[in-house]
Amino acid sequence: MRRLQAAERARRAAIEELIRLGAVRSHVLVGDLGERIAAVYYGVELLPQFTPGHDLVDRRGRQIDVKTLHATPHRARTIIGEPKRPCDVVLALRLHYDYTPAEALEIPIELAEAYVGANGKVSWTQKLVSEPAVVRLDSAQLARGDRRWSS
Repeated sequence: MRRLQAAERARRAAIEELIRLGAVRSHVLVGDLGERIAAVYYGVELLPQFTPGHDLVDRRGRQIDVKTLHATPHRARTIIGEPKRPCDVVLALRLHYDYTPAEALEIPIELAEAYVGANGKVSWTQKLVSEPAVVRLDSAQLARGDRRWSS
């Protein structure tokens, strides 16, 4: 139990340091990391925290709602979450267990809403991934940012 408590104190101290450095904005580590990765990818600033329905506006003017899924060492997460308007696009971003970006999906809000299950949430499924309107991004694209829209 002491080791667990020490590990939790170290984790909290690391998050505090990330907040101090401006790498994340709060103690919601996974969500904040996903939003930061998305902002770098799109080459834009994040909106103020708790902006209803979206986290950033890309260079094309699309309102993007970032949903971050953090994997365990043994399995990827599949529950994306509830799509919320007024966003135009849901960016579902998967992180490896070590918090590095694995892949992402850009899902138009209308399509995300069509995929809401009985639990009120969207799941990352092969059927969703195969939709023509879904843009799949790999880790290399996420790491270097989206150069298509830069001026």
